[in-house]
Amino acid sequence: MKQGQDVMTEMACILGILFLLICVVFTILHSFRLYHLTLLDWSVLAMGGVYGGAWAIVAFVAKKGGTPFWDQWLLPFRDIYPLHTLSALILLGAIWFGWVLAGSFHIVRKRDPYVYKSRNVGKLSMAMWTLLSIAFVTQWLYTRAYGGFIGYLEYSRLIRSGIFIVDNPLSFLQPFGGLVLFASFGFLGLWLTGCRRSGQGLGFLLSFSFSLFMLYAWHGRIAFMVFLATFGLGIILLSKPRPSVMLAWGVTTMISIIVGAYFVSIWLNLKPADNFMSFMAKELAFPFGSFFAQYDSGAHLCRLFKDFIWTPVYLLPSSWWINWVENVGQINTAIIMGAPKGSQGVTGAIPIDLITLGFMQASIAGIVVVGLIFGALLRLIQRLIDRLYHPGVHAFFEAYIILKIAVLGLFYSHPPLFVRGNFNLLFTAVLIVFFLKLPRFKIVLKQKPALSI
Repeated sequence: MKQGQDVMTEMACILGILFLLICVVFTILHSFRLYHLTLLDWSVLAMGGVYGGAWAIVAFVAKKGGTPFWDQWLLPFRDIYPLHTLSALILLGAIWFGWVLAGSFHIVRKRDPYVYKSRNVGKLSMAMWTLLSIAFVTQWLYTRAYGGFIGYLEYSRLIRSGIFIVDNPLSFLQPFGGLVLFASFGFLGLWLTGCRRSGQGLGFLLSFSFSLFMLYAWHGRIAFMVFLATFGLGIILLSKPRPSVMLAWGVTTMISIIVGAYFVSIWLNLKPADNFMSFMAKELAFPFGSFFAQYDSGAHLCRLFKDFIWTPVYLLPSSWWINWVENVGQINTAIIMGAPKGSQGVTGAIPIDLITLGFMQASIAGIVVVGLIFGALLRLIQRLIDRLYHPGVHAFFEAYIILKIAVLGLFYSHPPLFVRGNFNLLFTAVLIVFFLKLPRFKIVLKQKPALSI
């Protein structure tokens, strides 16, 4: 019996590597044909890395007993390990088809992304200063209930875990702190493209410093690494390298995020592990553990996409809807941890990846539908990115969207988290459009006529 289970584990590792190779070949062929990497390419590459390469590592480490928490959700299902790789293949095909299908709808007009008018640089600068100002003022008001910025740092970890709760009537302002991240991207994009007037350097220093404060207060390892990686990837995108070079840098960036998260965990003393391999297996096991936990439960495999119907509600403060809208993330956490986050001593939440989310909607058919939606969403966002005319702002915003949506959106995809996690991106996009649509006012001073003698 044990020998048969070992064979299934080895088969899972082999299938994982094969799936990784399929994704790499797909990315190479697609990106070389278009002569640049699209959001679809980044997503497929991320799928190969996690659902392929990481799955092989997780299955192997679990066999050795290296993932104590996740062993109960992995080892009993070794006989059906190939089911996950099959689901990943279905998701890959659905995302690609959704991308192609959305390409036939011309919702957004095409425009050369690198043709821009110099007079709009000032408007972009005003937008970045506005983002910085809104972030600082809203967080100053929000943190007053905790004793100011310093007090907020002292309690931030307890607040994040749901243990420390203060009746803060301004809690709805907390998400606006993330606007400062986009201000730093915008300021650097303007500065690197020669737009060094209107205090772009000063704006970057202020926004970058405040961003570090916010990220440290949030204690988000992945958010911290995505923020730093955006600058490196943005600089690479700004140079417009060949697809092969961009592909190599992309893989390096993704690996750097994982390695960096390990050292940030040690720095912040968050979920430390004995070694890097154990850390990676433990941190990347949640997509597979969640999938098999839902398969074993079977109680939530027919939600019929009601999690998507409520999507607009998640833009509102959570206190407005949390008591009457069923949160699919809390359901997943309760099945795996025994209780939802914030109750019975549970201080963390288990994320839901795209495969598990689709599986919970309508089993395998749900994976197909969710993949179609995600592929179409990537195509729409790609078109919107291509309309960003300023090369510097374009590069850094595209880098962030690649990491936050095309890559991490696959693995942190349940609607409440996805919507709230991208609220600041949506707000920033609306604010930039607003400033660019403003008419340009020019004050002309009348010259006094020269006195005749």
